[in-house]
Amino acid sequence: MAVQGPDPRAAARGVVAIALDLARMDPDRRPSADMCSWCHKLAKDLGVPAREHIDTNRELAFEALRLELVAHHFVDDASRPPDRVLSELVNQ
Repeated sequence: MAVQGPDPRAAARGVVAIALDLARMDPDRRPSADMCSWCHKLAKDLGVPAREHIDTNRELAFEALRLELVAHHFVDDASRPPDRVLSELVNQ
């Protein structure tokens, strides 16, 4: 893992917080280039492949949550992200 700077769990929590807010407000809207870039950078820092296309805020939230799980896995086996219920983000 090639993370320099803040704890990757903290970076992942920041991405998740914003991505979830965006997905709650407008799940089908296209996310900003900055948010997509932030996810790609976090994936690169964690040493995992990034999702190639993030077309909606819903997809951004799921990618951010995936990266949060990866960040917790790499930092400490006993570390675990909080349980989250995502039923409101599922396509209806």
